[in-house]
Amino acid sequence: MAVRVLIDRPGLRAALRALGLPLSEDARAGVAIVSALALADARCCPAARVLAVARDAAEEYAALLAGADDAACGSDALVSLRARRLLAPPATLTVGSLRIDRLTRTATRAGRALDLLPREYALLELLARHAGRTVRHVDLCRELLGLPFLPGTNVLAVHVSRLRGALHHGDARAILLTDRGRGYRLVDDGGDAVP
Repeated sequence: MAVRVLIDRPGLRAALRALGLPLSEDARAGVAIVSALALADARCCPAARVLAVARDAAEEYAALLAGADDAACGSDALVSLRARRLLAPPATLTVGSLRIDRLTRTATRAGRALDLLPREYALLELLARHAGRTVRHVDLCRELLGLPFLPGTNVLAVHVSRLRGALHHGDARAILLTDRGRGYRLVDDGGDAVP
């Protein structure tokens, strides 16, 4: 994951590099750093978490109310530390009734433990990090199988099928959806266990 800087602060890029954070101009960056007064600039990075740089506490508060994931006012070093924190993945991912504990590498749905093989767990975590969005077949193959191409086998479909069986046990509402010809999508079931 990389940081995209959309604000002109002379020492910020150097502070980010000093922390070892990769910088990018790619719209798929993990964090976008913008001025608190220009949160609309963050729309160019729809998947990024937004760090708003404010001039004072009032601007910081307003940025958070406007939808920024975090806000900071102060030195470039403080802004860089906040950016690093935003890049760090949360210990728990939640999508509706699905809970994923990234520390213990376990998952539950509506309180029921899911019995997952390591690759199925990795698939679930990857889909949960992009909940609501379709993850393309080629991206899944690259992340899960280490292949930069579609292998021409059904290995990905087999893992998805096993994961789907664990998630949709009994009469639970379907949350792992197929976007035919494109990929797979994990959706929020509203926290409900049954339809």
